[in-house]
Amino acid sequence: MGLWERIKAALGREAAEAKDLYDDTSRRLEADLDRRERELAETPQEKLERMTRELETQPDPFDDVKARLDRLREQPPPGQAAPDGGPPPPPTAPG
Repeated sequence: MGLWERIKAALGREAAEAKDLYDDTSRRLEADLDRRERELAETPQEKLERMTRELETQPDPFDDVKARLDRLREQPPPGQAAPDGGPPPPPTAPG
């Protein structure tokens, strides 16, 4: 295979990759535009229902914070016995 054929093959691969990237991007942009057009055409009632559905499907950020606080509450303070009756953790050296 000569140099020219290798260059043509490499350019052909790059062109195919660029076309795939362009097609994928244009599909995503068209889908986003269609979604935005549907949202603009919604009545106030439909908009409220859609927003309610979106809020119900999103995870509540406070659940994560609550879980972390619950885990912290379960840990005994330094120098106290564990809630299961085990020995207290060893003291840590200051500073």
